[in-house]
Amino acid sequence: MKYNKVCLTSVNSKYIHSSLSLMSLSNMCRVYSQKLSFQSPEILTVEKTVNDSFDSIIYSILNTKADIYAFSVYIWNVRLVSKICKYLKSADSRCIIILGGPEVSFTENHGEFDSSDYDYIISGEGERCFFALLCELNGFDVPDEWNYTSDGKIRRCKNIENLDEIEFVYNDENIFSNNLCGKILYYESSRGCPFSCAYCLSSVCGKVRKLSIERVFSDLDFFIDHGVKQVKFVDRTFNCDRDRALKIWEYIIKKGKNSSTNFHFEIGADLLRDEDIELLKTAKPGQIQFEAGIQSTNKNALDECCRSTDLDVLFKNIRKLTSLGNINIHIDLIAGLPYETYDEFKKSFNDAYLLNSNQLQLGFLKLLGGAPLNNIKEKHGYVFAPFAPYEIISNKYISNDEIMRLKLIEDVTDRCYNSGKFIFTLNEGIKAFSSPFEMYEELSVYFKSVDLSLKSVSSKELFNNISVFFTKHGINLDKTLLLDFYCCDKSEVIPSRLKYLVTQTDRSSRLIKERGLAGNKKMQVKFIENTAYIIDYSDANPVNDRFRIVEVIENVQL
Repeated sequence: MKYNKVCLTSVNSKYIHSSLSLMSLSNMCRVYSQKLSFQSPEILTVEKTVNDSFDSIIYSILNTKADIYAFSVYIWNVRLVSKICKYLKSADSRCIIILGGPEVSFTENHGEFDSSDYDYIISGEGERCFFALLCELNGFDVPDEWNYTSDGKIRRCKNIENLDEIEFVYNDENIFSNNLCGKILYYESSRGCPFSCAYCLSSVCGKVRKLSIERVFSDLDFFIDHGVKQVKFVDRTFNCDRDRALKIWEYIIKKGKNSSTNFHFEIGADLLRDEDIELLKTAKPGQIQFEAGIQSTNKNALDECCRSTDLDVLFKNIRKLTSLGNINIHIDLIAGLPYETYDEFKKSFNDAYLLNSNQLQLGFLKLLGGAPLNNIKEKHGYVFAPFAPYEIISNKYISNDEIMRLKLIEDVTDRCYNSGKFIFTLNEGIKAFSSPFEMYEELSVYFKSVDLSLKSVSSKELFNNISVFFTKHGINLDKTLLLDFYCCDKSEVIPSRLKYLVTQTDRSSRLIKERGLAGNKKMQVKFIENTAYIIDYSDANPVNDRFRIVEVIENVQL
């Protein structure tokens, strides 16, 4: 049987995301087809999200009328893809189903799939192996140097040593297509990781391989010249080669000085040098964004996870970065690491919180198939959920009840701190508590008491409840809250609990005339009792997404 049409499918976690893997597989099928003189089947791609209805996903896939259906499988979509595969096999028993991606590459049971759900699995890198399998299915040989092997339903190929072989996936046509327009674009300048953190799969993907620096510069030119909103490097520990990272940052800063493109990097903050910091000072605000993993400040936990980190240097460098004010900094913690109790996690949280990053992302340990953590899970009495995302339930050091408490703390931290809406209020409110963790712990208790935990809450409802929370703890921060509201929201509708602070709005027009702002709708006068704030609503700060206070006028009289 000849297979003429392939449907490549990705089910993304959010609409804003795009699938680099699908584009790369499709692109390289074209490249290899030309190079090896093999007429590849027609490749169609379908991108959906986990939030789309099942019927919508199935219709989009079956509407391609393909002979082969291939799926990129991750922890966020594995259960849904399994369900889709069962449906496809029932609808057309003759179809071929191919699975690839980290969720099926490194485990014997291949995630949550029954053997009848699929026909083949691409284990590891996909560009060569996927094309080689298409050749196999259509009776065509592939180059011996690819080392294409089969083991039952599993197919593997030798890793690509020279990443420049993989063509750039973006072009003038697809960059403005409906599939990509307005979405985060992912970019890979290297593969592999030199570190071996127990909870991560990056180090099991082989040695670090990199695109040539000339190729990276050429690709960056494309993003900047086309005004892409955000480019997210998927490289693990981007600055493990510090000299290369410095050159790329320098190129972005110089080339993008008149561009609004934001570049996101996952870095090892302890690997930064003084010369890196000096260069990063010169970046445009919002031009560069960093995600710096801390995971824990408990040395025993880090050592057991084989995470090599100089915490003193890491903290010093993050403080330097946050003090610059031009780079958005995300830092990460992982709850549930070996040896870290609930009380010890409090210390990690407090240590990280005081770094004043733009976001503090609190995650929970996951047992990824093939990760070294599998070798020590019994030693530490781990209990993980038996289904994706295989998150911790408990271990010897932290109970499930404590994990659930941390879930609620994560919820309020994300709403209040990571939203950036309450910067002034939280900085003042924390003074009434013994530590940052205590404040968020108490806030989570309050949210639970009013049935708001883990539920959708409007911005104004959130402001109202933050006001109630601090009032219950004996401090009135309503003025500060209202100022926070003015700095992050253009709305004229003030949260109901804060309206009493604005009694005489007719003074605004007088001040606007006095300051020569008549006709300038971007400059607005906002009142809190008898203090006026002139706020520039033209553009939000690209680092913290807040509007700038231009002038404060106290004791304004009629």
